[in-house]
Amino acid sequence: MSQKENREQKILMFLSKNEDYVTSESLADLLSTSQKTIYRLIKKINDDFDNGLLILSEKGRGYKLDYEKYIKSRKGNLKYKDQDFSPEERRNRVMEELLLSSPKPINIFKLYNSYYVGDSVIFTDEQVMSEKLRKYNLVLERKNRTLSIIGDEVNIRKAVKDSIEIFNVIDIDDLKSNESLNFNRYDVLFILDQLRNIERELDITIPYPYNVNIFSHLYIILSRSRKQPSLLYTDTVSDEELKTMKNDLNLYQAASSTINHIEKYLNQSLPEIEVYFLYQYLVSSRMQGTINTGTALSPEVIKVTEKYISEMSIRLGIHIDTQSIFLDLANHIKPMLNRLEHNIRVNNSLLDQIKVTYEQIFLHVKEVSDSVSRQFGLKEINDDENGFVTLYFAKIIETTQFQQPIKTLIMCTTGIGTSELLKAKVSKKFSELEIVDVVSTRDLNMFIDRYSDVELVLSTIHIDGAVPKHFLLVSAMFTNDDQRRLQKVIEAIYHER
Repeated sequence: MSQKENREQKILMFLSKNEDYVTSESLADLLSTSQKTIYRLIKKINDDFDNGLLILSEKGRGYKLDYEKYIKSRKGNLKYKDQDFSPEERRNRVMEELLLSSPKPINIFKLYNSYYVGDSVIFTDEQVMSEKLRKYNLVLERKNRTLSIIGDEVNIRKAVKDSIEIFNVIDIDDLKSNESLNFNRYDVLFILDQLRNIERELDITIPYPYNVNIFSHLYIILSRSRKQPSLLYTDTVSDEELKTMKNDLNLYQAASSTINHIEKYLNQSLPEIEVYFLYQYLVSSRMQGTINTGTALSPEVIKVTEKYISEMSIRLGIHIDTQSIFLDLANHIKPMLNRLEHNIRVNNSLLDQIKVTYEQIFLHVKEVSDSVSRQFGLKEINDDENGFVTLYFAKIIETTQFQQPIKTLIMCTTGIGTSELLKAKVSKKFSELEIVDVVSTRDLNMFIDRYSDVELVLSTIHIDGAVPKHFLLVSAMFTNDDQRRLQKVIEAIYHER
């Protein structure tokens, strides 16, 4: 993603967190740039959006996201107009075609015929693609005006999975109807049928994102097998690994049956190792309906889970009741460890939102994950995985926040009468507030010293001078408008916690 695209995404993510308008000054501070740049970026976002304005503006107030359009655009993957391909989109499509055909060379003219670009652009594309492929230990080879990608089959599949846009879809049902995605519709329907068969056979449900991960694996099998019927594998499966797989009878039979169906669909045989690969994807998926008890968890899973809970308790500064999170987190850790061992990556489409909404929790999880990797000799735990783990601790934080009431002072000029009426109205409407006292304005400083843990002051009169961070001026009648404003303050306090 280019720097410009990254800044656009930051703007969208920031606006998605704010229900009200945000000034251009605030956005400029966020990106450490000028207000003029903010104007240009927002204009670019709106120009590229294919369904009216995505970001609304109002003079004197700033910018606000049309949240309903934003959610629809993310779900349907329809954000950008598809009249022209950006350089990144062009390179991804070319690389996808080369990967699916690897190691077969393809004529450069055939690859670029529909993009109307010159030799200098093609040369630049080659440099960029070569750099990307190097991360997968793959080589882009040019011979006699042809391009080909050379490397091991396992690495080719990893690169295919990361480069094809279809595998970033949030709702798998969109695959059946979203015409903007570049895929074979018949293959999609066939694979979705295989997923349903697996769920019926195992009597489980495979939730997002694991269903998308298995879908992508099967889609790549179909695409690669058509392009290269004789796939060359350097990977081997040990006798011990085969024994472990076959002892796990239900998953083994589901994997074997699915590969058999694919062979019939393609009308060709597949290497036996495909059963083992699919089995690993199933083992690496969290399945609803097969929740493990503590006795079914390996010692490593238990120790890793306990490590996360104890380390996060220290970093978050709260006591985490192990019983409230252990089994749920452990059942996530179990397939996660298998994914790490077999280099299976699950794309987390909510990662950007998680980083923004739960920034501090996410950073703590990353620190603990690094420690876990070192202590248990695991491969690096990537940000997609850290994002999923973050959600388990965010749930604990959110629950803890709402269990702890907000200590509140209520005051007016005399400390009686109107403030007592206000107390009754507030207590009736907002049970999350603990009203510690009703005071007069002249006694405010004394009471603030006495109640040092007060987070909110509600007052019927404006106060000059130092007051707690959260101070709200309201009417003694506690109108609907007062209630709406108070709700926003409560949400802000919970967010800060």
